Amino acid sequence: MNVIKYLHNYLIKNKYNIGFVQNDIKSILNGDPLNIKWLKHSFRDRWFADPFILEVNNKEITILAEEWYYPINKGRISKLVIDKKDYKLKYIKIVLELDTHLSFPAIERINDNIYIHPENSLSGYHKIYKYNKQKDIFEEHSTLCNLPLTDSICTQLFGSKLMFSTKLPDANGNVLGIYEWDDDKREYKFKEEIILNDNIARMAGNFFTFNGCIYRPAQVCIKSYGDAVSIQQISYNNQWTIKEIIRLYSPNKKLDLGFHTFNIYDGNIVVDALGYRHPFVCHLILLIYRLLKLRETKKDS
Repeated sequence: MNVIKYLHNYLIKNKYNIGFVQNDIKSILNGDPLNIKWLKHSFRDRWFADPFILEVNNKEITILAEEWYYPINKGRISKLVIDKKDYKLKYIKIVLELDTHLSFPAIERINDNIYIHPENSLSGYHKIYKYNKQKDIFEEHSTLCNLPLTDSICTQLFGSKLMFSTKLPDANGNVLGIYEWDDDKREYKFKEEIILNDNIARMAGNFFTFNGCIYRPAQVCIKSYGDAVSIQQISYNNQWTIKEIIRLYSPNKKLDLGFHTFNIYDGNIVVDALGYRHPFVCHLILLIYRLLKLRETKKDS
């Protein structure tokens, strides 16, 4: 049984990969099947998730993403340059790494400067980092909020500087917190919260607009963390109104365990999906493990 436990704990590892959606947003909102080109790379000791688009040109797409590196068992933020022709990874560089886990590098563009405020809830606070173009790294700028926020997104689409986020210990629940910028204290302060009717509060990417409406990508965390992406129409008229338009699931049979990031920039849409690192081995081990557990249960009874 010890061997089976070892195999279960160490061989059954999940992995994410990043995808580039070929549909336009109208097609997605209409419920058309997703056409996704998946990132191609040769790494076996890491995976990539939580993509945000940094820039796009005729030949390349540059994104910031979580790079989960198995040897250190945590995430860091890396810049990935991808060839638009075949979606092969051309270049990678770590641009931010801390002692604690980093993910979800939400991008803020302010004047000519680029900032990110990644998920770093294990530190107990939420900081923002400024891009140093010469060094090609992100450097600490300031603290946005002294709370363990999870997957936060800032926006001014509702008339003031707001930040939407869930937080520990209920990061994957149904409570969406709204924080407002305090000019005097130079940080975001809690304003109010929205209680949703399902575990679809956690942000999955930046707000976007289409045909005069504002949309919020959110993570569906019902069966597990990041089952799917919920695209929600959101508005404010003395009270918040959120209406789910569609739920998006991974169309990739090898990456069908989760689908939890959705970002649009300059007409380009990027997502991620979760699957087993070694699908055949994992399914075989899981079957053996369940059979042995069933056998033990029958013995006990």
